[in-house]
Amino acid sequence: MALKDQVGSFCWWSLMTKDVEKATAFYQQLFGWKLDKMDIPGQGVSDFYATERGGFANPVPLEADFPGPSHWMAYVVVEDVDQACDRALQLGGSVCVPAFDIPSVGRTAVIGDPAGAPLHLFTPAQDEEALNRIGNGLGEICWLELMVDDPAALLPFYAALLGWQFAAPMAMNGTEYTSFENNGVPIGGLLKRPPGVPKTPPHWLNYFAVPSVGEWATKAESLGGKIVVSKTSIPETGYFAMIEDPTGAHSYLFEMTVP
Repeated sequence: MALKDQVGSFCWWSLMTKDVEKATAFYQQLFGWKLDKMDIPGQGVSDFYATERGGFANPVPLEADFPGPSHWMAYVVVEDVDQACDRALQLGGSVCVPAFDIPSVGRTAVIGDPAGAPLHLFTPAQDEEALNRIGNGLGEICWLELMVDDPAALLPFYAALLGWQFAAPMAMNGTEYTSFENNGVPIGGLLKRPPGVPKTPPHWLNYFAVPSVGEWATKAESLGGKIVVSKTSIPETGYFAMIEDPTGAHSYLFEMTVP
């Protein structure tokens, strides 16, 4: 598949964490991830997480005094990182980390959308097949979500920069939800901040696929995690729960009940 046909695909994640060892043990026991290694020229050997479908994420240590909490960062495919950064600025975004090379892997940068939510842009060093890492197997990231006060204001930014196609907003649990597709495949949504939910810096959150939200939420607690939002129904779709890993990073568990 040509690179231009994969623009807008979620292709990798970094777990920015204040305790790599504790976080890695938690996710390995929760989802059965493997911990593999990659030799990056000039940078030594780096660890990365893998499911049965292969590698999809890597842990990145944060200093203990880092001002924010541990968190996940998503990477999305663009044809040219430098040009995409310029385009993001033109569209009202920001460049948080200027473009840099990962030897033998590709080129990346961190941008902020007009609401301030950060996102890695990534261009591979060589054309590859199947850059998309969204999946539905156990422990795979099956959905991405961004909660902001005004989702509609962000739609032109992401449509122009990444080519995402947005559905009409729909009512959900007292607020609005706008799902989006990339190349015709549903991959995420923008949630309007529900009334009463405290303001936090906007950031993309992962949904991890599990066979049973109830069972895996209990397992997460037994491994030192916390339940932030208990099992909740999504009408005609399935169930979700929000968890916090032992280092403070938030994500969702998701159980699909509709074929």
